[in-house]
Amino acid sequence: MGLDRLARRLVERLVELALAAIDPERRVAEALSQREGRGPGGVPFGAALALGKGAAALARGAEPFLPPSCRRLLLRPHTSPALGLPGWEEHSGGHPVPDAASVAAGERLFAWLSGLAPDQPLLALVSGGASAAIELPAAGLTLYDLAATQSALLRGGVAIDGVNAVRKHLSRLKGGGGLRVGDVGGIGRAPILALLLSDVPGDDPAVLASGPFAADPSTFETALAALTHLRSEIPAAVLAHLAAGARGEVPETVKPGDPALGRVETVLLAGVRTAAQAVAAALSRLGFAVETGDLAGEAAPAGRDLVARGRALPGETVARVLGGETTVTLGPGSGIGGRNQELALAAAEVLAGSPDEAVLALASDGEDGPTRAAGAVVDGESWKAIRKAGVDPALALRRHDSHTALAALPGALLTTGPTGTNTADVVVYLRFRGEPAAEWDSMPP
Repeated sequence: MGLDRLARRLVERLVELALAAIDPERRVAEALSQREGRGPGGVPFGAALALGKGAAALARGAEPFLPPSCRRLLLRPHTSPALGLPGWEEHSGGHPVPDAASVAAGERLFAWLSGLAPDQPLLALVSGGASAAIELPAAGLTLYDLAATQSALLRGGVAIDGVNAVRKHLSRLKGGGGLRVGDVGGIGRAPILALLLSDVPGDDPAVLASGPFAADPSTFETALAALTHLRSEIPAAVLAHLAAGARGEVPETVKPGDPALGRVETVLLAGVRTAAQAVAAALSRLGFAVETGDLAGEAAPAGRDLVARGRALPGETVARVLGGETTVTLGPGSGIGGRNQELALAAAEVLAGSPDEAVLALASDGEDGPTRAAGAVVDGESWKAIRKAGVDPALALRRHDSHTALAALPGALLTTGPTGTNTADVVVYLRFRGEPAAEWDSMPP
């Protein structure tokens, strides 16, 4: 890596700042302290539910505000941090593809919701990563059907809204399904405060964790359309179920205007833009001219576009900071990588030979694809250095084998471990002509 010590420290501090800005424990504590620890109507919470990759940290933040009698349930992906606090029942499931434990978690959630008192508020702490970890297949479908469909969606590079449209129409819990559990004497009459840690575009409650307590504007037709180019890979039972729904033979998900939604108060704790905004503000304080924006599309083109648009910015010390999520469409013989690593490797090709530019790509949950890396940082020397290490970076990029290429370059991979939070990705283009500023070494929070 060509980054000198001060530039490397800047990159490390940007990662720290991004993660600190979306700390779930602090965000929940702040939100509940403003409400004096009470739910809708000023009534103490009778139950607390924490879901997703940030579930443990969300639960820790909420714990001081929960009465002793409050029922507590936490459901998370296997790889996410555990909680281990007394009083919390805890289960985990597969991610990004559901497994048998995911179905067990879904069954437990259904039974738990069915047993809630109708007059005591539910605190629902929702973060990304819950969709696969908590599954309850619709009637006539199996775990195999859901897992095979999800695998095909991941390989096919389907955008998150399409993925969620399919998931919600194959599940009894998603797409507002949580509101339909226990309609007689249970959650069907209980008020709900939903605190969201969002990893989805637009911070849409309907998309986050596939919206267990939110209206779903998508339809069975939407779900079928998302599978158009993947139908040969989708189980017949799934296609038949979606087609039956499109014909009106299967009930739709909860739609906007449903009376059940009147029981739900939704508050966004942090979202896709939160970490990016914190990074942008810090860079601005250091004298960078900063442009911000949204991140989407295929990873490799997004990496090249990031550099091209960054280079178009006027000035010598500039940054372009984006928040969001890209996709990677895999093909036969694909290697190992993640969307952030692929974006960084594609950016490295464009940066090759430039002495004063760098790109940082970070998955805020600390998990970029099926690897232990959270992303990568590259500069103008990276492409050549990878080739010198004996790896063809162009071939690696074509084969979606970004992890192999970047692992050959000491210091390129960012490794945070599972962070216990999740608000999608942050990518940063940096240009700093001349000597790095000394204040980078003690960058303020």
